Formats: sequence, C-alpha cells, structure tokens
Amino acid sequence: MTREMLSHFNLSTHPFSKEIATENLLSLPSVQTALTTLELLVETRGIGCLTGKSGTGKSCLIRMLMKGMHTGLVKPVYLCHTSIGVMEFYTHLATALGLPPAGRRAALFRSVQERVYALHRTSRIHTVVIVDEAHLLSNEILKELRLLSNFEVDSVNAMTILLCGQESLLQKFGLSILESLANSITISVSTIGLPKEETFSYIEQRITACGGHTGMFTQGAQNLIHQASVGVLRSIGTIATAGMGKAFAGNSPIVETEHIQTVISR
Repeated sequence: MTREMLSHFNLSTHPFSKEIATENLLSLPSVQTALTTLELLVETRGIGCLTGKSGTGKSCLIRMLMKGMHTGLVKPVYLCHTSIGVMEFYTHLATALGLPPAGRRAALFRSVQERVYALHRTSRIHTVVIVDEAHLLSNEILKELRLLSNFEVDSVNAMTILLCGQESLLQKFGLSILESLANSITISVSTIGLPKEETFSYIEQRITACGGHTGMFTQGAQNLIHQASVGVLRSIGTIATAGMGKAFAGNSPIVETEHIQTVISR
C-alpha cells in the first residue's frame, strides 16, 4: 500500500497486512473461543488438530498460541516442512530440539524421544510440537507422530502435538492405517468464516489500530465485503484493501458500497 494512500486515510500502516504484530491480532469472540480450546490442549497435553480452509485464521491462532506460552515451562517447536519423507521430517524435528540431525531413522527416533522425555522429567519443560500444513504429511509420518508421543508404555503425556492444516486432514483420519492416531486426538478445532458482526468488528479493529476512524468503511461497504468474502479473513483483507484503492483513486475520504462493488464485479 502506497504512502500516499495511507496518508489519504490517515493510517499509520497497512491495516490488512500479514505483518501485523502478534499482540495486535484478532480480539473476536469466535477467535478467542478457538484459542482457549487450543490452550486447553497444551494444558491437558495429548494430540489435537486445527483445521480449516485457507485464509480462515489458522496461522493467526498458531501465532497467538505460541505467544502465550510460558517459555520456562513450555518448549514450542514449529514445523512447516511437510512435503517430505520420514527421514527428512526427523532431521527437521531433531534440529528444532537442538539435536544433531544425523543417523539412521531408528536412532533419530530414539534421540528425539529421549530429549523430549528428559525435558519433561528433568527440567519440567513440556514440549509442544506444532506441525503446520499437516494435510500434506504422508500417512507414514502421521503414524510416526503417534509413536513419538508414546512414553512409558503410553502412560505418560510428555509432549503435545498439534496438527494444523486444511480440511482434507480430517479425511485422512478416517483411514484404517491411521486409526490409532485418530483415536488419540483429544481436541479438535475448526476455523470457519467470521459471522457478519465479527467481520464488521474485524474491519473496524484493524482500521482503528492503524490510526483510522471507525466510519472509514460504510455499512453498505462492510456488508458487501462480508457477502463476497463469506467471512474468510484473508479475503476480507484483500477486498477491503482493493476497495480502499478505488476510494483513493476517486479521492473519496471513505470506502463506499460502489467502491467494493467495483472490486467484486471484476
């Protein structure tokens, strides 16, 4: 977004940028409910999943969840290299845990388990492994993750695993070869489009957080944004930004219905 456009709307920065600081992310009822549920997973331990269509806020929830973790009590491990084989997956996990990413598969498995268990038993630090884009994981890796979480003959919860991905991840859990993993999932969160009232709140939160005024988007413009985006966060931001561009080009101090209509009619 150009400086001229920001200045036109009295904004200090791009309101719908992906570079929003974690502490300035969403404060909406549906988002807080999802976050509280994920925090419960970390507290109670085990395996959980976070699924939803692209752009519905999964990454925001992951960032907020990790931001709220007590670093003295929890060791978060974030992995997003999922279109890989089992050995590559283990090397990424070993590196994240500060282990040498070398050796055979069985040796890496043992070293990862031993490190996690040592953190749990000796340092009282709980390891939370967050796997993003998990719908791209092979069934073989998904089976390994279930085995990794088995400590002391499956009698100790020494780590939490959160699998995050698109809705196709849930379909995989229906496969008989992943029955053990599916039965181990204790908490499941699905992200969907925001309801209309929260779409309005989101737009206004982002505008005011960047120095703008709450009436910058008319009611009609917000209605159209919600209808066109079906409440999907990424689409809301894309349409709203394009509408601001149209308003700026027409030297309008506010974004009106006609500006949004022009955008969605392309």
